[in-house]
Amino acid sequence: MTARVAPANSPPLGLVAPFLLLAPIGLIAAGMLIATAGDDTFAAINAPHTVAITHALVLGWVTTLMMGALYQLGAAVIGGRLLSEPLARAQLVLHVCAVALFTWAVEGWRTDVMPIAGSLVILSFALFAANLAHALLTSANASLPRLGAGLGISWLAVTGGIGLTYALAVSQAWFPITLGRLAAHAHAGLAGWLGLTLMGVSFQLVPMFNVAKAKPRHGTAILYGTAAAVAIFALAIAFDPPWPVRVALALLLAAGPSAASFEIVRLMRARSKRRLDIQGRGTFVSVSFFAATVVLGLLAAIGEPVAPGGEPARVLLAYGIVGIGGWMGCAMIGNSFKILPFLLWYHRYRPRVGIAPVPVVGDIYSETVATIALASHAFSVVWLAVAALAGSMVGLHAGGVLLALSAAVHCTGLAHTLLPKTSSRDVPSRTPVVQ
Repeated sequence: MTARVAPANSPPLGLVAPFLLLAPIGLIAAGMLIATAGDDTFAAINAPHTVAITHALVLGWVTTLMMGALYQLGAAVIGGRLLSEPLARAQLVLHVCAVALFTWAVEGWRTDVMPIAGSLVILSFALFAANLAHALLTSANASLPRLGAGLGISWLAVTGGIGLTYALAVSQAWFPITLGRLAAHAHAGLAGWLGLTLMGVSFQLVPMFNVAKAKPRHGTAILYGTAAAVAIFALAIAFDPPWPVRVALALLLAAGPSAASFEIVRLMRARSKRRLDIQGRGTFVSVSFFAATVVLGLLAAIGEPVAPGGEPARVLLAYGIVGIGGWMGCAMIGNSFKILPFLLWYHRYRPRVGIAPVPVVGDIYSETVATIALASHAFSVVWLAVAALAGSMVGLHAGGVLLALSAAVHCTGLAHTLLPKTSSRDVPSRTPVVQ
C-alpha cells in the first residue's frame, strides 16, 4: 500500500536541503580515506582505517542522505508532523560534527575518544528518531513507507546501542570484537536500518516517479520478513558459526531484499513513463548492484576456501563496497535528484503558478550532470570492487580518487539546483510536472 502525497505538508527547503548537500562530503572523505589505505586493508576487514572508511560511508554519506529524505517524506508522503523543525536543524549540526569526530577517532584508533564521539553519534540518532517517530505516530496513513521507516529507526536504535557498547568494550577491554560480532553490528545497520528504510521508501517512490500502473503486492510481508531475518542473522552470526551456517544465514538475510528487488523491477516494467529519468536509471543500477551484493555476500559467508589469494578480507571489502556504494548509494543518488528539485519547485516556483511561466521539476536539475554523477559513481564502485578482489593496492587508491571525484560531481549537481531557473515552456504552469 502506498501513501497519498501531500506536498502542502513539505517541511521548509532550508531544513531538508542541507542534509542532501552535505551528505556527499562524507563520500568524498571516504574516497580520500580509500586513496590512503595501507597494506593491512587486504589482511583484515577490521583494520582501523577500513572501519573508518565504513563509518564515513554509512554515517557520513548514506545515513545523512536518508535522514534528509525522511524529514521530507515523513511530512509530505507519510503524512505526519515533525516534532520540531529547529530540533532537526540542530541535529544536522550535531550529526556532522559527531560523525567527523568518530571517524577521526576510529582511523587513529584513539580509544579514549571513541566512546565520547560514539555517544554524540547516538545523541544525533536519538534526536532524529524522536523527530521522525512523531511524524510516524501522527500519520493516519498505514503505508509501506511508514512501515519501512518505523522498522528502520527501530534497527537504528539497536545498531547505535551495539556500536556504543563496542566502543566502550575497546576502550575498557571488556571483551574482544570478533568478526562475528562485527558482522552483527554491520548488518543491523545496513540491512536493518538502511535496507528496511530504503525498501519501504522505494515501494512508494518508484511507482510515483515513474507513473507505474501497478502497486506493490507483498510489501508488508517483505518488510516484516526482512526485519525478522535481520534479527536472526545478527543473533546467530555474533557467535562466529561455521561456514555452512553462515551461508544459510546469508540466504535468509538476502530473501527479503531479493523479493523487494523483484517487486521494484515489476513496478518499473509497468510504468507509463517510458523514458527513464535519473531516478529510474538509479533504480535499475541499484537493483543490478544488489544482485552482485548477494553473490559476494555468499562468497564472504563461505570465507577462506573461495577467497582470492586466501584472503577473506578482499571478498568482504568488495561485498561492502558493492552493497553500500552500489545498491544503496545508486538508489539514493537517483532519488536525491528528484526530492530536492521538487522541494525547490514547491517552495520557490509554485507561488508563481498561473501568473508567469515557471520551470517544471525537470528544468530545475541538470539531467546531464545527474547522469554523469550516477555513471561515474557506478563506475567507481565497480573499479573498487574489482581492485579489492584482485588485491591491487594501486587500483584501490585510484578507485578512492574516482569515488571522491564522483561525489564532488553529485554535490555540484545538487548545488546547481539552487540557482534560479527559467521555464522550458512558453505557457504558465498550473500543476507540478515531474520530468
